[in-house]
Amino acid sequence: MRAAQSVLRCCPSRAWFHHYDVEVSGSDGEPRQVELIGPVAQVFTYSIAAGLMVAGPALALTGDSLWDGLCPTIVTFPIGLAIAVTTYGERWNAKRFRNAGVVSTAEIVAVRIRQGGENPDVAELRVRISGPGFDTFAADCEVPAVLPLPRIGDRRQVVVDPSDYTFAIGYDHLFESD
Repeated sequence: MRAAQSVLRCCPSRAWFHHYDVEVSGSDGEPRQVELIGPVAQVFTYSIAAGLMVAGPALALTGDSLWDGLCPTIVTFPIGLAIAVTTYGERWNAKRFRNAGVVSTAEIVAVRIRQGGENPDVAELRVRISGPGFDTFAADCEVPAVLPLPRIGDRRQVVVDPSDYTFAIGYDHLFESD
């Protein structure tokens, strides 16, 4: 079932609003940003996950008793498993986008830079995505705030899966023609 949504766009240099009606679909009726990971990062993160999952049992086998490895296993095994599951989902999305993704354009209609403190700053964007094979839709997303900072009116390349309006922004290197 498709749900209609209204999107308001404010132009800071002008004193009027633009109104767009878009239709989106999906499990929750909202477009959704997904994260992707390349094959080199996949090997690296799977290695970290395997190391975390094996650390506790290895300590148990090499220590004086089985209890020596129980505490590390309780902590590290779930973390390693979570990393492995997340990596699998990101690689599955990358393969799905490589097969079914449509290269499209996202126009930035609103920007908010969130200070990261010790972490890198993040740009929270409201974008209007348009491309061949699907209706134009608006979505919220996050990207690293790197120089040059994103501004209203800038355009970015995105890859969209038209079947469920999931999109990936900032992964141009994964979809370059070989």
